[in-house]
Amino acid sequence: MLDPAFLRSLTGTPMRVRCAVLPARLSGAWPAPGAGEWAVLRVTLANAGSAGQGEATLVPCVDGHGPGVLREQLAAAQDGLERMISPVELPGLLPPGPLRSALDLALWDLLAKRSGQRAWKLLGMPPPRPVPAIRTVPLVAPDLLREELRDSEGFAFLRLKLGGGDVADDLVRLAAVRRLRPDAWLMADAGGAWDLDRLRRMLPVLKAHGVRLLEQPLPQAESGALAALRRPFPIITGLAYGQSADLERLGARYDGISLRLDAVGGLTAALGIMEQAGQRGLVVLLDSPPATALSCAAVLHAAPGADYVNLPRWLRAPGDGAARPRVEGGMLIPPSALLWG
Repeated sequence: MLDPAFLRSLTGTPMRVRCAVLPARLSGAWPAPGAGEWAVLRVTLANAGSAGQGEATLVPCVDGHGPGVLREQLAAAQDGLERMISPVELPGLLPPGPLRSALDLALWDLLAKRSGQRAWKLLGMPPPRPVPAIRTVPLVAPDLLREELRDSEGFAFLRLKLGGGDVADDLVRLAAVRRLRPDAWLMADAGGAWDLDRLRRMLPVLKAHGVRLLEQPLPQAESGALAALRRPFPIITGLAYGQSADLERLGARYDGISLRLDAVGGLTAALGIMEQAGQRGLVVLLDSPPATALSCAAVLHAAPGADYVNLPRWLRAPGDGAARPRVEGGMLIPPSALLWG
């Protein structure tokens, strides 16, 4: 992180905060719940002649992502945001969520511009490099599933969504993947839709299909059963919006975690959680909701601390620039410094 003396030289001066909720368009052809309701929270911070930006996705189905809640949170933190502060001070002002995440990213962008150094250097991280991206195969009808699998041929890593129907539906989807993509590294994500009996039935089937990782097979309320469950591969859980990262409790049930910057409160929080997870030997999947290029640029700064990185679907919001991350040969390529940090 930043040197304390250097940090003091950059903070404490007046700062102007601007927040805007912008409609966003979801890329891709397959349908998704709330596809017409996505929005982006864009935060711009101005200080000492420089400006930094950060963005977070407002997920339609998540409580607390509405404009009213965001206005209340911003008003409560306003006094603390009137001066240039460090990202490490944000947890004392705001709970985890999209507002804190967007502010955190905007602060790192502003600090990079104020200091003339790249954000990764300020963070004490290696520079962002191309990373293998996991392509998510969504819960779609069989004809669209075939199209998705054919479109995924450039990706070596796939995450297959399961649990949208009964066991027979899961079996059909697994068979389709292995018929069309026998070469793929494969993980499954049940989205908490199974019960313990179904999980026990599915584990040998998943192993037979070469599944290497399973995400959220049971609802969180039933996850205690995982503590005594023998499994042929790691089982991980996603950190929900506003959920405390109690890695001691989670580590007794799961073998790893999936986290999103927007959910845990930004890049600063995510790096801390990933470091703790690594110390406990937990697998880390760096996930993302549909995201703008600006958000993805920040995600790629966290990628060195993760075991796997999921490829987000792209959101386009008004004012998006041309400097975007791109995907080549299944690798997520970092954008230029002109975009962020």
